[in-house]
Amino acid sequence: MKNIFTGLLFISILGTLYAQHYSGPIIDMHMHAYNQELGGMMFGMDHPNPLKNETYKGVKTPEEQKTETFKKMDEHNIVLALTSDGQLWKAENPERILVSGRNMPLDQLKEMALKGELAAIGELNPFYGGITADDPSQKPFFDLAEELGIPVGFHVMPGGPPGGLYHLGMDQIRVKNANPKQLEEVLVSHPNLKVYVMHGGWPHLEDMKAMLYMHPQLYLDVAAIDWVLPQAEFHNFIKGLVDAGFGKRIMFGTDQMVWPETIDIAVEAINSADFLTLEQKEDIFYDNAVEFLSLSTSEIAKHKRNQ
Repeated sequence: MKNIFTGLLFISILGTLYAQHYSGPIIDMHMHAYNQELGGMMFGMDHPNPLKNETYKGVKTPEEQKTETFKKMDEHNIVLALTSDGQLWKAENPERILVSGRNMPLDQLKEMALKGELAAIGELNPFYGGITADDPSQKPFFDLAEELGIPVGFHVMPGGPPGGLYHLGMDQIRVKNANPKQLEEVLVSHPNLKVYVMHGGWPHLEDMKAMLYMHPQLYLDVAAIDWVLPQAEFHNFIKGLVDAGFGKRIMFGTDQMVWPETIDIAVEAINSADFLTLEQKEDIFYDNAVEFLSLSTSEIAKHKRNQ
């Protein structure tokens, strides 16, 4: 009886260790800043999620979006956020906002980069227009990023509520255009370019593994899928990547737009993954992005000192 009790206690302790919550610094590799023009009809829009029978409440103004997002960053110790259109927020929070440029002319992106104002190009989202990464229209962006030595965030499915964007008028979206294999020729022709697949390449787990195996400059973020998908499906997806040996190439992200509560859900989705060790959670939340972004030792020390 004593041996049985000891064994059960050991299993309980082991389970507690594996389910430990990470509380150190976090880097969010996928966030959005909006003004009224960019946010448009999204402000005040609730996000129905039939996959989980949940609805997320939308903020009503750009100022509310910024304020509530910064509050969540404070709450979860998000020390950096790679933010599409982050120039809108950079002046107010310069140490925590990294600017990712999207929907801009090439010369504007280059000018920003040469001034040290651009950390990445993205999100590139031709998916919404029915265009894939290997389309000639996308080549100038990849060429510029490689020339400048900055990474690219490339969007694939999902985007928005299940079925939502297609039925809201983005009728060029096609599931067949969501496979991460579309980046293969881009990576072959740009061997010095760092690319991360936004939304992890879900649901193409096996193809994502193959791409990571072949192309060491390829990473992924888990933005949106860490709050849109049912937790079991999300855990199944990232477990497949970790079990295949790619735990060092997975980066945290939220894709926070106008629903700040999704940051809470995204953080908990990683912390609740009892198959991840605390070290593996730290990789996903922080260390992998440090490597991808080539952060300096002084930046890392500042983040660790403030935790």
